Amino acid sequence: MVLYTRVLRHKKLTLNKSDDTWNIDFNTHATSLEGNLFLFEDPAAGAMVPAFGRNSEFYYNPLITKVQTTVEGIPNQIYAQGMLPYQQWDEIVKGFVRESRKDTELSLIDLTTYYRNQYALWLDFRSCDDQTLHGSGRHVKEITLHLNKTVQADGPLFCFVYRFVDAQLNNEDSKFISAVFYCTQNVRTPSARTAIGHHLWSNMLWYDTIRSR
Repeated sequence: MVLYTRVLRHKKLTLNKSDDTWNIDFNTHATSLEGNLFLFEDPAAGAMVPAFGRNSEFYYNPLITKVQTTVEGIPNQIYAQGMLPYQQWDEIVKGFVRESRKDTELSLIDLTTYYRNQYALWLDFRSCDDQTLHGSGRHVKEITLHLNKTVQADGPLFCFVYRFVDAQLNNEDSKFISAVFYCTQNVRTPSARTAIGHHLWSNMLWYDTIRSR
């Protein structure tokens, strides 16, 4: 049996940078949801340098000031008073840094770089943040997010939403028997690495910190 984390690109949203609030709903059932990852891209030509195209190591920071999470109609989940900006870095470290390196300085990214141009929003639904444990994800059917943010210049902003769920491969006598995915979403891509595409793996932050069991 092989235990691993399956990564699904759940949806792509088109948001507006001039909004002061965003409301995002999820109604995909997951029996063991580890967390949701949000990556933001500014599609304007030259906005994410260089001028000839997108820098694959650059992710936009929409200046989210507060994240309020409602699960199954129950408000104030994850953080009772809502997740504030200074807690976003703590969540990233909790979700993606190897257990043995959580107390050390990361070699490829620091706090300033994260907020400036390698931003990602991670919402952790595990009951325990120990990376060596498997199956600590939360059983959820419906999630509603209320994001407060700083108003910026009018323009579209792409938001790529990824779901991390516990999964396992069952083998017997060196033969593949079955795969168990703890999520009802039907996704075409066969593996986490393929599913997440260049939006996650091309960013050196994740090369350095992606979880390893």
